[in-house]
Amino acid sequence: MNVYKFKRGTDISQRLRKREIPTDIAQVKGEDVTLQLRQENFVQNPDDVYAVIWSAAGGFGDPLERDPLKVREDVLDQRSVSVAAAGDLRRGVRPRPARSRRDEEAPREMRAANRKEGSAKVSGKVVARITDNLEIRREGNGLRCACAKCAADLGPVRENYKDHCVRRESDISAANPNIGDYKRYIDDRPVFRQFYCPGCGALVENEIARADDEVLRDIELDMRELGPR
Repeated sequence: MNVYKFKRGTDISQRLRKREIPTDIAQVKGEDVTLQLRQENFVQNPDDVYAVIWSAAGGFGDPLERDPLKVREDVLDQRSVSVAAAGDLRRGVRPRPARSRRDEEAPREMRAANRKEGSAKVSGKVVARITDNLEIRREGNGLRCACAKCAADLGPVRENYKDHCVRRESDISAANPNIGDYKRYIDDRPVFRQFYCPGCGALVENEIARADDEVLRDIELDMRELGPR
């Protein structure tokens, strides 16, 4: 997701003559101009400033499984993770001069917040690994989805496993703060959904959808490939 910003009649020339190099277009004085989606062929004069702000690529897997010390280094080095994201997006750490016990405890507390007491487990044999977070286990004469981390029961394979997860729904900006005002692009409000294991609190899946959309069913299994019951 990229953001395009444009300012006319700025003080950029004066700043450069003073050997000042702004690190953000917000630091430059001038007239803000709102660009349309994928707008091209607009005139840029010498005192105008055009900025392209881009997002880093998304990570893979549950953010809480990343070493808290590495997340702290990402924040301090300004690689891709902001202080707000480190906490709110379930990375569970805050940047500190040195690693502390609190850095270790925060992820555990956040996992606990996404648990359900007394979550059932599936003890049968694993017959398929669907994703890093989801597996299929045989239970009696049937097949059930289960958390790949703790074997928590996520329902029969013919149902949507997301319906058996703990669901967190956030504003779309939680997925990417650069999205801005969604009304510039679509009419229906988009949301960011996260689905957590009810047993261990691990992040199982994400999805972006319109607020009124049903939960996406993103996996359909060919039962014949899983063998006889």
